[in-house]
Amino acid sequence: MAELDDWTCEYNGLVIGSPDSAISLAAVDGLISLPDMRTADLTLVQRHGLYPGDDYMNGRTVTLTLEVYGRTREDFTTALNSVYAAFGPADREKPLRFRFPGVGGDRAAFVNARPRRRSAPIDLNFAHFVCNVVVELFATDPKIYGDGLVSASLSSPWQGSNPKLRFTQVGSVPAQPLIKFDNALNVILENELTGDFFGLTYGGSFSVYAWDQTVISDAGTDLRNRMIAGSTWPEYAFGDHRLSLTSEAVTRATVATFTWRNEWV
Repeated sequence: MAELDDWTCEYNGLVIGSPDSAISLAAVDGLISLPDMRTADLTLVQRHGLYPGDDYMNGRTVTLTLEVYGRTREDFTTALNSVYAAFGPADREKPLRFRFPGVGGDRAAFVNARPRRRSAPIDLNFAHFVCNVVVELFATDPKIYGDGLVSASLSSPWQGSNPKLRFTQVGSVPAQPLIKFDNALNVILENELTGDFFGLTYGGSFSVYAWDQTVISDAGTDLRNRMIAGSTWPEYAFGDHRLSLTSEAVTRATVATFTWRNEWV
């Protein structure tokens, strides 16, 4: 995927907002707004108020206002045709990639969406090869995702060292990482700022799938029955974290490799 400059976005192969483009961004709405919510509150009989139920998000609507222009009739027609082609109806969801300072952790991010509406006037500006096109995209998954994966690693204390993994989680949704342990023996992974830990009595290599709450050895064995009492599945909320890893391995250090994708709503 091509790198995006600040204040640009890309959908279905069309880059919008670059300095040499005939298609500029005039406005974007729906990326910072919360999506519509589904509530499960129940009416109390002969009492004031409601019984609180769970809230769930619906999809997200993102509206792009584009300014299309051309120096000649041919340039204008070509630019409009590229908009028609990129934002056609009845297509599958595709990533709307963007890089807007302050949004998505101030880095490239995306939301998966499809066109649901496209409108533009044919007016006096149109006669002078300028047209404002409003495109409405709908995402059934309301989350915004980081364009790239986040990776980090942490070793167990080895030969007098006591390494820590310090990082700032920038996603507004808590990160639930994939953690791969190499050369593990009865390990404990602790978040020293919260006191939460994940421990396993096992020797060998294995992977923790925090979002799925599973832990599988490299041989494919389910290791959830080996978890130490009091363990919680690794989850890292917005803000600073400091992790430490202990292991009883004696031949070499145990290494934990973390991978996750930042998410926002």
